[in-house]
Amino acid sequence: MPKRKLPLWMRDSESSPVPDPRKRVLSEVTESNGIEAEKDSNVKSFKVQDTVIDSESKALIEQTSAIEDAENTPRRRLRSNFKISDEIPKQEPTVQLKIEDVPYIEYKGRIEYFTDMRDIAFACDQLVQWVDKQPPEQEQIPIAFDLEWPFSFQTGPGRVALMQLCADTDLCYLFQISCLKKLPAAMLALLNHPRVQLHGVNVKNDFRKLARDYPEAYADKMISQCVDLGQWYNLIYGSRGIWSMERLVLQVCRLRISKNKKVRMSKWHVLPLSDDQKMYAAIDVYIGQEIYLKLKDAETKLQKERDELASALNPESVTA
Repeated sequence: MPKRKLPLWMRDSESSPVPDPRKRVLSEVTESNGIEAEKDSNVKSFKVQDTVIDSESKALIEQTSAIEDAENTPRRRLRSNFKISDEIPKQEPTVQLKIEDVPYIEYKGRIEYFTDMRDIAFACDQLVQWVDKQPPEQEQIPIAFDLEWPFSFQTGPGRVALMQLCADTDLCYLFQISCLKKLPAAMLALLNHPRVQLHGVNVKNDFRKLARDYPEAYADKMISQCVDLGQWYNLIYGSRGIWSMERLVLQVCRLRISKNKKVRMSKWHVLPLSDDQKMYAAIDVYIGQEIYLKLKDAETKLQKERDELASALNPESVTA
């Protein structure tokens, strides 16, 4: 039996079918849901990115503030982790020589040792006359000064026992003042002489010690006229720090001074002094006088170089 054909008008409807309204609604709902889901995913991704950016910026801010606090807050300098940079200049000039490589000081001059008050007064008067005879061009007469006194770990420092003076490198005076009740007038005249310039290493403390033990000594007068060799060295060479006698001798004279503890801590008030004590006391003022003379020459040479440099930079001022 032949297949039945559909009418023409039904063929057209079948070839171009009209979409079902229900299917169209479902497709529109699905498309809108997809768009909204995409929007939601984009918003969530933006929120996640914002959260990541906020956390990164917050961490950066905290790190910056921590660095600023660390820079402003002084760090505790521990011995285990604190290192001095090589670029920082040292406060004191260091001696390149090793103390074991230099010879000891040898003093071959005379030592005049006095224990009687009349002999001490006479020797001081002779020194005053010698100072007055010096040429007037030399305004200041340098005299090395030092003191020795006994020390006990039970009772502390004792009364000043010995005074050392050196006006010439070939002669040192040792005055045993521990047996005196008061200092003679000739000694006070020498110490307070307007032309006498007493000098030594940390010598101001010696003057104060002498004034405490002997009230007739006027410490302020002597301090105003004295020269501290360590401070003078710093002034000439532009260094800083407190010098000891041992280091200053090594730096200036390239020599080694003996600081034998047995002699240094000996009984300086017991008469008579031994030969080791006399030599120890004499060397202290002898080398002090040598250091003074060397520093004076260095200061004169430095001043001459400065004058030559000033004349070279300003020749008109020199000719005028």
